[in-house]
Amino acid sequence: MGEQQPTDGNIQDALEWARLRLTELGFFKTQDGLRWAAAYGLVRSVWRNGPIENAHASRPTSRRKALHDGTMFARNTWLTRQAFDVLGSDDQFRLYELEDLVLDRDHVWPGCEGTLTDFGWGFLGDIKKHAKQRIDMLAHFEQRLSPDDFLVFASAPWFGFRDDHYGMPRWPACVEAAACRLRGEDEEFWHAEGDWMTRIGPAPAAVTADLETTRELLLESPWELGAENLDWFAWNPILRPRCTQA
Repeated sequence: MGEQQPTDGNIQDALEWARLRLTELGFFKTQDGLRWAAAYGLVRSVWRNGPIENAHASRPTSRRKALHDGTMFARNTWLTRQAFDVLGSDDQFRLYELEDLVLDRDHVWPGCEGTLTDFGWGFLGDIKKHAKQRIDMLAHFEQRLSPDDFLVFASAPWFGFRDDHYGMPRWPACVEAAACRLRGEDEEFWHAEGDWMTRIGPAPAAVTADLETTRELLLESPWELGAENLDWFAWNPILRPRCTQA
């Protein structure tokens, strides 16, 4: 929340700057890299950087379920995948399809045990208003920009130019680093982060039971690991890419 809203007047300068940063971070070197960046940017703008953060930061109530980091991990990655698919559609109303997904109050969130109503109770009106405003703004610029420029626009500044989130260029390196460490390898990591990892506690049994399956799910569909298991990974340095990895 709190980002400066773009205008028709300053959009070209913003696009030039954003394209430069995306190039520096390698988004144009990976398959569908720009589309993934745009998908993440859409989710940040329409969903993550909005009133849902207030629900995430608030204590649960008798009506609202706890919205912990693992639930947000599952929800954010699933929505990013949906946004990626939406951006591959030629439907002129595709952004409103994403809006429907974000605001569906009855759909049980994949990997979670609840709906938007369950997790967002008390903030539902604000969530709806925020999402609709952002989608309308994005639709405005989609009509005025070329398809490629719109993807650049959707990518920035919403996601802060990170390259190590789900779907982004360094995500495979993050996942491979975590898999290596879960196998007990990477002595340098365990030497540097051993105390912190001890405080975090051991990985859930469901994570370590089949490390290859865990690796594949983290890479392609993290939400399928389930929110409780993802809670262990949230903010965990085990997902930090190794220094030697590009």
